[in-house]
Amino acid sequence: MAPASSAPETRAEVRLLGPFEVRVGGRPVTVSAAQQRVVLAALALRVGEPVTTDTLCDALWPEQVPSTARTSLHNTIRRLRLLLADAGAGEPLRTGPDGYRLDLPDGAVDAVAFTNGVTRARRLAAGGDEAAARSAYDEALGWWRGEPMQALVGAGWLAGPAEQLTELRLTATEEWSDLERAAGRPERALERLAPLAEAQPLREGLRARLMLAMQAAGRTADALAHYGAARRLLVEELGVEPGPALRAAHAEVLRLDEEASTADTAAPLVAPAQLPATGTSVVGRDDELALLDGALPEPTERPVVCVVSGAAGVGKTTLAARWAHRTASAFPDGQLWVDLRGFDAQGRPLTPGQVLERFLTAFGVAADDLPVDPDAAADLYRSLIADRRMLVVLDNARDAAQVRPLLPTGPGSLALVTSRHDLSSLAVTQGARLVSLDVLPDGPAERLLAERLGVARLRAEPAAVPEILARCGGLPLALALVAGRAAAQPRLPLLTLAEQLRDSSLDVLGLGDPATDLRAVLSWSLDALTPDTARAFALLGVHPGPEVDAAALASLAEVPVRQARTTLDELVRAHLAVPRGPHRVAMHDLVRDHARELARGLLTADERVDLVRRLADHYLRSAYAATRTLFTTPLPFALDPPVPGVVTETFADPEHGTAWLQAELPALARVLEAAAEVPGLADYPWRMARAVSGYLWDRCAWADIAHLHGLALRASLRASDRVGEADARHGLGDAYAGLGRFDEAGAELARSLDLYAAIGDVMGESDVRCTMGRMLELAGDAEGSIHHTGLALELYRQIGDRSGEAVALNNIGWMHSTLGDFEPALASCTAALDLYRADGDHAGVAYALDSMGRAYLGLGDLARAIECYAEAADSARAIGQHFNRAANLTHLGDARHANGEPEAARVAWRDALVLLEEIGHPRAESLRSRLALLGAGTASR
Repeated sequence: MAPASSAPETRAEVRLLGPFEVRVGGRPVTVSAAQQRVVLAALALRVGEPVTTDTLCDALWPEQVPSTARTSLHNTIRRLRLLLADAGAGEPLRTGPDGYRLDLPDGAVDAVAFTNGVTRARRLAAGGDEAAARSAYDEALGWWRGEPMQALVGAGWLAGPAEQLTELRLTATEEWSDLERAAGRPERALERLAPLAEAQPLREGLRARLMLAMQAAGRTADALAHYGAARRLLVEELGVEPGPALRAAHAEVLRLDEEASTADTAAPLVAPAQLPATGTSVVGRDDELALLDGALPEPTERPVVCVVSGAAGVGKTTLAARWAHRTASAFPDGQLWVDLRGFDAQGRPLTPGQVLERFLTAFGVAADDLPVDPDAAADLYRSLIADRRMLVVLDNARDAAQVRPLLPTGPGSLALVTSRHDLSSLAVTQGARLVSLDVLPDGPAERLLAERLGVARLRAEPAAVPEILARCGGLPLALALVAGRAAAQPRLPLLTLAEQLRDSSLDVLGLGDPATDLRAVLSWSLDALTPDTARAFALLGVHPGPEVDAAALASLAEVPVRQARTTLDELVRAHLAVPRGPHRVAMHDLVRDHARELARGLLTADERVDLVRRLADHYLRSAYAATRTLFTTPLPFALDPPVPGVVTETFADPEHGTAWLQAELPALARVLEAAAEVPGLADYPWRMARAVSGYLWDRCAWADIAHLHGLALRASLRASDRVGEADARHGLGDAYAGLGRFDEAGAELARSLDLYAAIGDVMGESDVRCTMGRMLELAGDAEGSIHHTGLALELYRQIGDRSGEAVALNNIGWMHSTLGDFEPALASCTAALDLYRADGDHAGVAYALDSMGRAYLGLGDLARAIECYAEAADSARAIGQHFNRAANLTHLGDARHANGEPEAARVAWRDALVLLEEIGHPRAESLRSRLALLGAGTASR
């Protein structure tokens, strides 16, 4: 990557509290040499501070420092710098008079962040702010992933710092657990204490606190049993009795147990316990559970509202039930649960009055005493819970109005609401914490299947699992339904089930129960939409995805873009779509399948064809506009008048045009494929493919170009469209040449040339001739390339095509340089440059200047070559080009290196490497090698 002056550096992170890790920009960086890991760890432990050479040598050679230590350390530092720079971290490793220093931002080293966090927590606790102290301890302890610097310590390095960090972790955990227990949350303390006490069985402080947490959680018997086990271990292993801390904990447990047994046994108020059974486990939701844990209020704090929202079948109810059971003991005055039926088969959500009647009955209010008036019922409910610490779970809510009268008011209480709508208004009025559930990644999704079907069955048919995961798309309900069907038919091969899912997912994902039939579950979400949005959802069934923006929806539905934005927002709030950027959404595959079913049921065949035409027209016209900001070379077709109501995107500059192409190309490709299958739309595929070919060509996306032109060719052949066929074969030939498939390229280009000649399209002939020349250049036939490009030049001049003439002249000049004929090369490229500049073609200017630089390099004029390459790179940057600018920068680096400017060469090559890595080009490896050799050469000097 380039240094900071040319490109932004990426944050580097060093992880020591567990297996040693280095990450740059979130990506792991392999530090293979053990000495490099030790030095980096030692510097990271004192990040921002100088570490002397002697200190580092002692860390590397703890027993005896060799005479060559300083030289070896210097080489290790140099390699680390190269490693971090190549990963994109810039130069965080500094050298100063006091030694070496690693400069990283706060939070970049977990061990330092942990130590600072414990210091802050202790300061808060000393100041009496126990809630903030608990939070600070929790955050600090959250950095730990395992034993610190495992591999390094195991090999004899940095044992001292590792022991200090471990001791601080244990002490901080003990301090944190005291605060958690005092706040009435012993369950949380147990979760962290139990594994540490098992790992450190002789640490009496941990065991003492574990006993006290058990007692506070109502597990007195477990606490006493734990004391017995601890005493036996101490006697057997060390020959000693428990120390003061463990004995005091034992006495405290006995005292509290005696007090509880002799306490006043007067009948308590009724404490409802309505939580449903949890028959299934929660997989892949650790982050969401942690968010809910963090929202748990103190006994004296104001009540909290949490809203868990997500799409149908994403597991909201399962998560709520699991968390509610996990924290039930924190709400000693009761737990209420109700299904509000906001989205179900009956279509009639419960009213707040109906729910209040149920809640009051749960508190023991007699039927005769239940208020008839809903407002009076709400008053009585609030009176009953005013001083109680309650958990109220309001599952499957339709909207915020249904929820508000049911929220608890007692201190330390919590309302947990689940809904398919985000209910963001509750965040405004009640300060609700919003937790959004998304689909599961493949790993947790596979674990969920394994839990239901068993690991052995999945391992028996490994080929079926990826297909099942792909069709279910991480939706827990879909995965559960598939597992249920497979479990009900143990002899049914999973591959057969995967094929059924491929053919008709929604038919397979139903077991006869409306509550779990995915098609029915999705339909309940639609019932809550406005009529316009429900219609738009059905129309989106015609859009092939993967994403859709407001302009595409406006073109599809024949509505203003502003209305389309409102519609997308409503679909997002209903969790029928997922936001993917400003006014852009994606739909889960199963949701899209439902939309397709609706479209097939609501629309005639002619209406569906019309909708595909509208989409194709939108993407064609918008792609045309976007590419015109990048290239001035004319396309071989003129746009027809727009289909009425279709929106064409407009772009102010190349940056916006490039951004649209990057975002919309996947959707454009799918719409092109859809149009290729529709009779009467054959003129769209080849034009769409041609419109984006220049953009894809700059990114060397030859496979994508071949795919799009292949679709266009099939559509043109079906429609007997010779113009479309000629262009599609031309595009295929160009793509095959880029892929190195020269025989296929030559065959397609020859057929295209014959078609253009037959229909009398001289411009088409000249373009194909020019592409033939480029193909022969790639194949290593420079003379053949000049011949065919010369024929193209004659045709361009014959029809007065200045743009084509410039392309041919530049290509001919390039090939003369290949043959070592630099004078004619320079003359030809200079003539091309004059034409490009006259036409205002920035891309062409970059091409010609790069070719001229090559000619000047061959003539030995390094200064002129550098000027040409630098100007070429600037021109390519102005229009957002990637591959061509990377080529310009690579050549500029070559020229500067030949001119004795290694640092300037490094800057150019690193900038080029960034661009090549962005498009995944194989030439990136060559640049990495050059940079490595340049670094080695500089070091040797």
